[in-house]
Amino acid sequence: MLDLASPVWGKLQGPHGLSDRIPALIQHIGHDYFSEEKEELYWELLYHQNTIYPCTYAAFPYLVEIALKTEDPDILLDIFISCGIFEASSENAPHLDVPSEFLRDQTPLLDNETIREIYREYRHAILSLTGQTESILHLARMGEHDADKRYILAADAAFRGDKDIANMLLTFSAGDEYVTVCPSCDQSIYLWPVEEEEILFAYEDDPVSHGTAKRFSIVPKRPDMTNDSGLQRLYQRALEIRDKKLLAHLPYLAGELNCCSCDAPIQVWSGLFL
Repeated sequence: MLDLASPVWGKLQGPHGLSDRIPALIQHIGHDYFSEEKEELYWELLYHQNTIYPCTYAAFPYLVEIALKTEDPDILLDIFISCGIFEASSENAPHLDVPSEFLRDQTPLLDNETIREIYREYRHAILSLTGQTESILHLARMGEHDADKRYILAADAAFRGDKDIANMLLTFSAGDEYVTVCPSCDQSIYLWPVEEEEILFAYEDDPVSHGTAKRFSIVPKRPDMTNDSGLQRLYQRALEIRDKKLLAHLPYLAGELNCCSCDAPIQVWSGLFL
């Protein structure tokens, strides 16, 4: 890992310029994790406005190190979810040498070997963190973290490389609305559950702002019987952690309907990622 005393921190770009404040914040949360410093580090410096930065890659292994050393399951869970959110925002394949964020933010003060080493450590940290997946799934099954289940599934999907699925789960994290897109006419279709039944219906207009919007039925399909491996894996994970709401929604997200605008047949799942 990049030494916390290294001058390289002062050359790494973050959302507000260079990142020389990050080592001190990492050291602080190592002793006092749930603090204002953690909120500043995560959501102001490492992940800001849904974007990660070169400094995120360098800090990530230290967060994983805290997760692996802690005896507090809440800290492990928080780092698993937070790091999953970071990874979901990365557009880089594991085999790349230089993450696109380094090119985007133009870090000419760093040589390519230093950048490659930072990224290698980042990928190694992800592998180490995914070794804790079973512990995380066990926590979710215990019933004390129901509000975190969708975030756990998003992080798990991101670490597996299913980043489209991870970002879909993060976008619709409350599970009270989904938006799919018709590939024929490019119109958005709003999917909302019937209260207390968790049956999804489709609407041409957002039913919140158009209270009298006509609803259309979705023909559900078994998620485990589709040809989409990512959907199958998500379904199996949702079963493992007993995410009742998502399990109720997935047959409709895997289902079919006719477009509310042009009547063309639609696969709901594929339209979620257009």
